[in-house]
Formats: sequence, C-alpha cells, structure tokens
Amino acid sequence: MNNAEIEIKDLILSLRSLRKETRRIFYYQANEQQLTETWIIALGALATKNPSSLEELANALRLGNSTTSGIVDRMVAEGLVTKDRDQTNKRKINISPTAKGQQKYAVTYADFWKKLAPINDMSTPKLTELLATQTELLKKLEGIK
Repeated sequence: MNNAEIEIKDLILSLRSLRKETRRIFYYQANEQQLTETWIIALGALATKNPSSLEELANALRLGNSTTSGIVDRMVAEGLVTKDRDQTNKRKINISPTAKGQQKYAVTYADFWKKLAPINDMSTPKLTELLATQTELLKKLEGIK
C-alpha cells in the first residue's frame, strides 16, 4: 500500500469509529426517554414533514413500508404518533407526532447536542475542510456500482 491508500484506509476506519461513537451517545439519549433510536429518527423526520404518509416516513428512515408500518404501530401504542386517514385521499394514512412524541424528541435532540458540546471548540476552517473532504469522498463512493 502506498501512503495515499494507507491514509484513505485510516480515514474510512476513523469515520466508522466517529459514527459508532455518535450512535452510542444518540442511543443513550434516546434510551433516557424510553425511546428507540429508530423512533427518534422517525420523530425527527415527522418534525420536518408533518404529517407524513407511511411511504414518506419509510423513505426518510430508509426502510421498507412493511417494517415502517410495524414501527409506526408500536409508536402509536406508546402515544408518540397518530395515524389518520387523509381527507382528500381516503387510501392515504397520515402520520403525525403527538405532543408527547414532540416533547420526547425535543428533549432527546437537545440532550444529544449538549453531550457533543466538547467538540464546539474545533475551528471553523478545520470543520469546513473536513466536511468538504467527507462530501467529496461520499460522492466518489456513491458512484461505485
């Protein structure tokens, strides 16, 4: 392996470790609110697109409709979301967060970013360069068939 290949390998492993650590923190914060990681992600998706259809939510979660349907049913049972028929298209089910779901999402989200506060002291140019490099790498990887 040449130096560039070694650095790319190290970068990929570092990004994997970074993802693992942020997921660990995220999982802990979700668990504090008696939520699963997937439920928090679903509530986040609903926070930006409310209401959402089952298909829209499945796309946001990158899961199939059947899997998402089961997740939504469990979230309804916990009082985190509601399911209602669309008034203009009776075949469509709209999924919306409840006040309880919105509150638990807001607390988890705020606590997650509070836990990440120690990284706020990184310089903006360094973060900008890192983001640009990661974006370039991601585009190249997405181009691989």
